Amino acid sequence: MPSSSFSPTTMLLALATLAAVASCASAAALTPPVVMSSGLTVPSAWSATLTVDQNYVSNGQVSFWTRSYCYLGACTFVGPTIEVLPGDNFTLTLVNNLGPNPAGEDTTHNSMHSPNTTNLHTHGLHIDPVVDTVFERAAPGQTLVYYYKVPVNHAPGTFWYHDHSHSTSALHVMGGLVGAIIVRPLSFQNIPASLSGATEHVLVVTNLVTSQEVDTNGYVTQGCCNGCTCDPITQRGLCTSAQVTTMSGSGAGFSPFRAYSLDELAADTGSTMASNMVIASAAAVDTRVGMYFINGQFRPTITVPTGGAVTLRMIAAVGNFDLQAEITGPCTLHVVAFDGVYLRARQAKTKVRLLAGQRADIQVVCSGAGTNELKINGYNSGYVTSSAAGGTVKASTTDAELVAIKRPYYLADLTGATVTADVHYSAHVSQGSRPTATCGGPNVFWWGAGSDCSSVAPWGADQPSASSTTCPFGFFGGPKGNLSATYTAAHKLVTSLGQVNEWKTYGLGKSTHPLHLHVHHMQVISATCVAGSANCDQALLDDYVTVGEWRDVFPTFEAQMVLRFRATDFPGETVLHCHFLRHEDLGMMDTVLVTAAASGSNPCWSNSEQCNEDGSTYVYVAPTNLHLHG
Repeated sequence: MPSSSFSPTTMLLALATLAAVASCASAAALTPPVVMSSGLTVPSAWSATLTVDQNYVSNGQVSFWTRSYCYLGACTFVGPTIEVLPGDNFTLTLVNNLGPNPAGEDTTHNSMHSPNTTNLHTHGLHIDPVVDTVFERAAPGQTLVYYYKVPVNHAPGTFWYHDHSHSTSALHVMGGLVGAIIVRPLSFQNIPASLSGATEHVLVVTNLVTSQEVDTNGYVTQGCCNGCTCDPITQRGLCTSAQVTTMSGSGAGFSPFRAYSLDELAADTGSTMASNMVIASAAAVDTRVGMYFINGQFRPTITVPTGGAVTLRMIAAVGNFDLQAEITGPCTLHVVAFDGVYLRARQAKTKVRLLAGQRADIQVVCSGAGTNELKINGYNSGYVTSSAAGGTVKASTTDAELVAIKRPYYLADLTGATVTADVHYSAHVSQGSRPTATCGGPNVFWWGAGSDCSSVAPWGADQPSASSTTCPFGFFGGPKGNLSATYTAAHKLVTSLGQVNEWKTYGLGKSTHPLHLHVHHMQVISATCVAGSANCDQALLDDYVTVGEWRDVFPTFEAQMVLRFRATDFPGETVLHCHFLRHEDLGMMDTVLVTAAASGSNPCWSNSEQCNEDGSTYVYVAPTNLHLHG
């Protein structure tokens, strides 16, 4: 195990190396992750292998043992960038080379356990849920094989992949089991040269929390109950006597959005892999959010040409915080895509807000020479250096070019007044407080879902209830399969290919649970704060989402959001969950069912691969060549 192979002498050498490197870490150029692709410009059949193994990572600011993706013999803090084309048939073999899980571990459903079990989720891809299933997991020594058939009309854009093993996803994502996915365009999709030929950088933003969250008095914030002497489930004796609260209520209070450190998450799962973390500069660690890294690097430098547009493909590859990105100095930011879908008009931003799991393609233009900070949640996470020698000056994308992009049928506009919803569904993403020191009271991470959640506070007057027939609250009960009756009996959604779904989502409290739906993007129809709510700022909500946008992660403030999507291509069980991944691990997850289209229906409803958003079709020749990658 790492704890035995990492000696005190090795630790001292690592610390000395880190101290030397940290002094010049800010000057290091941004390094893109290695690319995994077919290497072709036309769709093809190809395959590759990823291995998950324990790995000692070091980036000049921090060194520690973790679980990493390994490709072509190299294990890295952030996995390789997978590039695919619409129409690719891509086979990915995932090998779990980790050691055994803890002997005799408690594998209770909706609890943290099995730290060395893994799988892989392609976040945001419009892909068959039978393939991109989170219910298949590779135990230590096992292998999973994923056969991805990328739809021919798949929208080009920025996506990502990560571990989604229910019970360990929070630990694994913070530890670095993440990577970018880029869907490159085909010519018929009419992507302008200002995008397809742009100077671009992939920015996989990760977060590492290195210590327990404490308040201004040094008391540990409680993630389990009010007035706990110390979180009895997750902290397992890690609190010092100076940090202990009293049962009378003194000290830090309860917060369901408590930031857990990597070591706390490891202890929660029962992991025996000691991180042996070494930090070069404690001054560079935020006491609450820890540190943010870009492509695994500590404060790298991105060089741009003065006056020229550069595209940053930013991925919030996190499961514990929302991100707010900004660049100091004379630089303008224009978002051209959210969650892998190009907008129809650029959005000028001073700060780009991303929920956990979201992506934004941001065109940056710096008008003056100099070095500016790239800040994430106010934390200096890198530098943008602008100079005349910074590269070729390229033009920004225009709104007219964005409008001219051909979009797939599954992204056909549903905002029109003539669009009628065939199916209605509702979700209420909330949490409660366990009031006892044994955490035996009402559970924290549950949510409601059903035909109508508008009656539940704060939109309505009802309190969350497991017995409700319109919005029953509960925890993830495991996969339900493909029998409609299993879903209807639980008041869950059953829809069919081709049907227009209208969802209304609600939230509770000052913070937002990021709601993520697999496979399907949803279009924002409206977003309205609860009247008189002190916990929802309409201007802030409008900055998060704009009517007409397509997203796969949504904020759930004290507000009502109306969302629509038409299920196309893929029948089967589809997952939705909170993307604060510890919440998901503990049960804030659910599934819905998509059934096959009725016989004789519109062909775009059952196989939209060759349908544009207006229903027009095109001819496509399937790939026949095969390429293998290690």
